[in-house]
Amino acid sequence: MLRRVAAGAAASLLISALILAAFVRPWQRPDPVGDVVPGGVSLPWMWQATVRMDPPGPASVLIGGDTAGFQGADFYDSEGKIAAVGRGGKYRTLLYGGKNTIIAGEDVLLSPDGRRAAQEYLVDSTESGTGLDIVDLTTGRSTLYRGGQPEGRCCVPVAWAPDGQSMLVEVYDRAPFESDTATMRLALLDLATDRLVVLGASHDAWENIRTASRGAFSPDGQLMAITEGQTVKLVDRTGKMLWNAGLPDRQYLAGAGAFSDDGTRIAIAGLDGCLQDCDEPALAARRWTIGYLDAATGRPATGPALATITGSAIRALGWSQGRDLVVLRYEPEDDAERLPANTYWNDTGWEETGHITLLVLEPGGGTRTLLDPPDGVLTMDVARDLLSAGHFGGPEPRAGPFPARSIAALVLIPLALALSLATGLLLLLTHHLRTRRPRSRRPA
Repeated sequence: MLRRVAAGAAASLLISALILAAFVRPWQRPDPVGDVVPGGVSLPWMWQATVRMDPPGPASVLIGGDTAGFQGADFYDSEGKIAAVGRGGKYRTLLYGGKNTIIAGEDVLLSPDGRRAAQEYLVDSTESGTGLDIVDLTTGRSTLYRGGQPEGRCCVPVAWAPDGQSMLVEVYDRAPFESDTATMRLALLDLATDRLVVLGASHDAWENIRTASRGAFSPDGQLMAITEGQTVKLVDRTGKMLWNAGLPDRQYLAGAGAFSDDGTRIAIAGLDGCLQDCDEPALAARRWTIGYLDAATGRPATGPALATITGSAIRALGWSQGRDLVVLRYEPEDDAERLPANTYWNDTGWEETGHITLLVLEPGGGTRTLLDPPDGVLTMDVARDLLSAGHFGGPEPRAGPFPARSIAALVLIPLALALSLATGLLLLLTHHLRTRRPRSRRPA
């Protein structure tokens, strides 16, 4: 009898292991993508290994969202996560305790060569702006920059310089935990010296601001277009202002990729549609058209005629092959509602977004979809080297479950026990039915 029980238990465990292995596919290897933006992405696993555990190497894209692979709870996991999709096919995560509304492309920025990710360093959920943390995706190691600022005042990333040696950032005049009326301003952070040059005027840290329109570098990295209210200013690396241009209502700096490749024009996104007191259908029906400023003077300029895009928002990532503008189109979250102007709203915010699509706008009005991620992916950043070269449409890598973080045990162990119990009960039931089956009598 004991032998039968032992044999049944062993069979139960073996069958459960096979079922579990079929579910998590531990033998699966990453699908190499190469130096190209993939044509699709998958959702990361809840227990996806981190960048520090197993670096993915240079990434093609960063993605974030609201599925279990991007969200957690700090007592057993990490509240917010961003997945780096390596060019070798690995999905690895960056973790953010106490902050679930983390935005790839705005809160976390991929370097132009895809080798580093810049993020605001957070000690806990009560403090922010304690430094700029730059993670090397090839080694998993981090470097913390403070720009010579007191604790809690540096830095929120805004845009990478084209050569990857400096960053446009926002710094606090006073740390958020020091005052209820914190203010911020734009500054240039030199990564070689860890020094800041203040560029812009102060603004309320909690005011309504379109974060996609905070600033952009010129192609040579020597000039920056920055937004202050409804004004766009062009400044050099010393902070000297070269010109300022007031934008009409409903017009905004198009994004960190607003400068044309030759540096002569700056793309401006113009909104036609609902601005305040908008429900979801009104937000979804917004229309966005690209106009231009002359980079030398700040005056309105002519440029390639690009298609009008329908959606709650767009954000310009850069120009591909010197002629096509690559943008993210945003669609509103279910039941999204843009309330009056005194209520916080961000066109490209995590809470306001229900879906994103990576598009290319071609001169003459043509539009192509480059990447339409699955539902649950709400934010994205793309490596500028691949974008500029027009390297799109690569194979779709699938997120593999291993290597895994320890929180995998919270799911896999109960699942294994449940499968073992179910298999054991099935074996016992089969044995019981076989022993109760009437035996045929032998002839006398």
